[in-house]
Amino acid sequence: MTFSKKIIIVWGVTMAIYIVALPFADLDILLGADILNRSIQTLLFILSLFIAVKETTTRNRVIFINFSIFFGICTLMMLQPFMGKAFFKTDVYAYFIFWQYTSIGYILFLSLAVIYVVVDLLFRDVKIFVKYSAALAISLTFFLFYFTPFFVDPLYLYTTEETQQLKSLQNAVRAGEETPTAAELASRVTLQSWRDGKPIGELFPEENLKQIEFLIPYVEGDETWMVIFTKPMYMNYIYMNILTIGFILLFFGYQYKKDPPQGAYIDKMMFLFLIYSSMEILHFWEYIKSIEWNYYMEISNLGQYITMFVEILIALFFALRLKFITSVQGEFYETELATNPYQISRWRDWVDNLVLSHFFNSNPFLGRFFQSRPGSNQLQPNLTANPLHRGINGKRH
Repeated sequence: MTFSKKIIIVWGVTMAIYIVALPFADLDILLGADILNRSIQTLLFILSLFIAVKETTTRNRVIFINFSIFFGICTLMMLQPFMGKAFFKTDVYAYFIFWQYTSIGYILFLSLAVIYVVVDLLFRDVKIFVKYSAALAISLTFFLFYFTPFFVDPLYLYTTEETQQLKSLQNAVRAGEETPTAAELASRVTLQSWRDGKPIGELFPEENLKQIEFLIPYVEGDETWMVIFTKPMYMNYIYMNILTIGFILLFFGYQYKKDPPQGAYIDKMMFLFLIYSSMEILHFWEYIKSIEWNYYMEISNLGQYITMFVEILIALFFALRLKFITSVQGEFYETELATNPYQISRWRDWVDNLVLSHFFNSNPFLGRFFQSRPGSNQLQPNLTANPLHRGINGKRH
């Protein structure tokens, strides 16, 4: 049985089990876009696992183990609508706790997966343990800086200053009453400053009115309070994604400057993760700046479909990577890349051909980066530094 058939079968069985189990979930919180997104992420999880198993070198295997952990957490999120409904029925915080920590794990392992690829590129000859320790240290340093409060107190979001102030305003609005003006609410209630979940003093009148003017749009509606509630967490997501984007830009800057050899399709994957993290920042920024809940949900659904398109492209290059490393030419190329990296040119694929043919005069690039067989559009690895390699022909994938 071919790898493609195995992957389709595993993916199909997984999604079939999930769909059959959906009647036991809380369908009110589940959107069609969520199901589609999780299905693509599940496919990416399976693909990354297959790639990790079939990689010919340990350094590349570690890269895709990281990606499999990241997409594995995305797959684990499929259980979210079952929490408090099918599982842990008596725990009123089951859904919230599961959502919170899977989301936090998601952003940690996204940053780790990307940072490790960059560290691996910058310090190719350093031992894997050292490179992984460095990538983990960088990821954890920023992660713990932003998310330590969530581990000290699992209900930290309930204790933040703006959440407590919003609760005070909601309590000040009488049942059945239309939402008063900011000035009217300011005459009824004086908001407090909060630190570590405890009030430390009342706001001055001017600050009190200003804060009420900011919070009063979130008093109305059944769901708008969630924007204030989740704001601290989503701001931290934005910061972690900025870190990820920074390292991806470092990856391409180093590539441009040094042009080091690397595995096939890795640079395309990194470019797609650049778009992916950028979309995550846009998505969360739009969320924390939203006031009207229905408007946010429309924007959120649109953003999910754009993200899914990027994920489909990532899945395509994961599949191409798997096909490449399981071929004779690909296995030989990756092995030579690990043992004699500076005696082999970069593998040129159909994306390179497309870019060169439409945006560049390809002649200067062919001399420096690529080597093609005379009279053929197919590529062979540049292994001619060793006469023993001259009989090995590559095939473009």
